[in-house]
Amino acid sequence: MLTTNKKIIAALSLLVVLTGCFSSGSEGNVQVDADSQAAIASAGESQAYGLSSLVIELPAGWELDRGDKLNYLMMNERGEAAGRISSSPYEANYEFKHAMPNHSSIINDETIQLPAGSCRLITLDADNGTAASGITGTHNTYYGVVSVKDKVIYILDFTNLDKDPKSKQQFIDILNTISLEEPDA
Repeated sequence: MLTTNKKIIAALSLLVVLTGCFSSGSEGNVQVDADSQAAIASAGESQAYGLSSLVIELPAGWELDRGDKLNYLMMNERGEAAGRISSSPYEANYEFKHAMPNHSSIINDETIQLPAGSCRLITLDADNGTAASGITGTHNTYYGVVSVKDKVIYILDFTNLDKDPKSKQQFIDILNTISLEEPDA
């Protein structure tokens, strides 16, 4: 995400220079027009919110592995990854385009309201193993796409490798704890 925002800022800066959207001030200083300033400020603001701004409470004995700056892992009490969290800059009409696991299908797609904002909650029916593994049966995998304060979108996936309704409720309970830590000014 950070790399994308840097590219946006670099592209906007290059656009300003190449299109002549500046004028010389009285002392030779370069000044960017108001539209370009707003675009650059918007791109810079989106950098202020990301995974580092995420506040979340996990069940007792669970930990949040922050080793990867682009994807945090929710580690259950057995030290296994039960889910993953990523972020995206806020877009009013954000379209969730996450790749579904192979051999899965959407069985429910709903919107729920959380203290942090609106959440699209997707339930997938996913195979327990590849055909070559010989493992049969399916489990539910849940995706939560949470728009927080019109500032950031968090994308979470979660599974307990079962179809127990308690697992869905556990995920909703986790989603309900999400909040945003405001960046330092």
